[in-house]
Amino acid sequence: MTYQSVPMPVTRLLQVWHLLERWVAVIAFTLIGVLIFGDVAGREFIGPVGGALGFDMGSTGIYGARKISLFLLVIGAFAGLGVSVATGTQIVPRVAFKWVPTSWGPYVDRISNGLSAAVFLAVAYYGWVFVNASRDIGTVMPGLDVPVWIFQAAIPIGFVSAALRYVIFFIWPGSAPAREEIPE
Repeated sequence: MTYQSVPMPVTRLLQVWHLLERWVAVIAFTLIGVLIFGDVAGREFIGPVGGALGFDMGSTGIYGARKISLFLLVIGAFAGLGVSVATGTQIVPRVAFKWVPTSWGPYVDRISNGLSAAVFLAVAYYGWVFVNASRDIGTVMPGLDVPVWIFQAAIPIGFVSAALRYVIFFIWPGSAPAREEIPE
């Protein structure tokens, strides 16, 4: 099987897309670290020291830090899904890898990319149904009154991102990352 070369705009799109998702994940996880550190430092150090010095400190943690961190985790995780697909580091079960001849590898890879795209698109649809229901009933983050669907939108976006990558891998198999052959 001969593959057509990957057009430069597609290669560039994949590079920019990957960079964007990496930055979204890094920012989300960095904010989680900052929020949790600030919350714990406030409750365990600043509050007690201020109290010992005679100041009325009140609540010294970061209000809503744990709830906000949970929603940032959703964003980081679903950006990470795209990163794992882009780098070929997603978990791949090796159950049936020896069932077909090695010469069929390119065909099997192409079929698996198409099936993966279909599965991720189906899951993205149900993610959208979930987010839409959350938005329609007006679910808000307790205590902060921020609509949760804004954060939950990362769920279908993450699945669509993975699905579109698999579509590109299906159309241009040369654009797919090489899988690591390290047994886990």
